[in-house]
Amino acid sequence: MSNILKEFTTVSQNEYLYILLGFLAFDIITGTLKAFSTNTVYSKINRKGITNHITTFLFCFFFSWVFCIFDVNEYSNILLLFYIASYGLSIIENVGQMGLPLPQWLKEKFKVLQDETNKGDGNNENKRNK
Repeated sequence: MSNILKEFTTVSQNEYLYILLGFLAFDIITGTLKAFSTNTVYSKINRKGITNHITTFLFCFFFSWVFCIFDVNEYSNILLLFYIASYGLSIIENVGQMGLPLPQWLKEKFKVLQDETNKGDGNNENKRNK
């Protein structure tokens, strides 16, 4: 039992976990600022986003702990780096939609991603779900 708690302490000291936590917080901040700047502030969307962020963090923490127990910490770092990169892209997209100038090639990539996301299902994150 003490070995499991030792691994829990080891995971809680992983610097990538703290970087992920910072990116999550910054993504929430930039997402909220983007919603205010585009007049799409809805509590339901905000609550869903924050819930997803908390779930992602708990998922990463839990699996980092499991990987540490099985002594395969490399997989933990890969998982954390994947989510850090994902939230980094989200932050860049948010600040780009707020009006920060981005390179044209990057704007085109985000446009393609947005078109692919919105294709066919008629749902849009900016629309209010009733």
